[in-house]
Amino acid sequence: MDFKEIKKLVKLLKEEDLAVLSISENDTHIHIEQKGAEAAVQPAADRPAPAVSEEEASKLIEITAGQIGTFYNQKDENSDEIFVSEGDKVSKGDQVGFIEAMKVFNDVKSSVAGIVEEITVANGDAVEYGDVLFRVRPEEA
Repeated sequence: MDFKEIKKLVKLLKEEDLAVLSISENDTHIHIEQKGAEAAVQPAADRPAPAVSEEEASKLIEITAGQIGTFYNQKDENSDEIFVSEGDKVSKGDQVGFIEAMKVFNDVKSSVAGIVEEITVANGDAVEYGDVLFRVRPEEA
């Protein structure tokens, strides 16, 4: 099993909101657990609906992770202050979070001015390059 296949499994774990994913192939066994996941897996019918419909999502601009690491929306480890919440207005270039990798902190900045419609990751979540972090409804000109 190569790295790309494992990466797909991690993405599947997140997308399906699974607590645990365990796969065996020949002599290889992969066991992945989601940090902070509840022990019981929630049935699909009981999961909350996405915050934004597909039609609305097509009008939104996505802010994505520029690297692999841990995403933080909290400004400081010992603080409750966050960079942005859903419904907040942001300007182009505003810092909306940061990604930590090997004790190096890289700012995540908004590429557009508008309203934060959806935050797709939680504080402390592992992210990979290209993962969607925020969806922003751009300001109308």
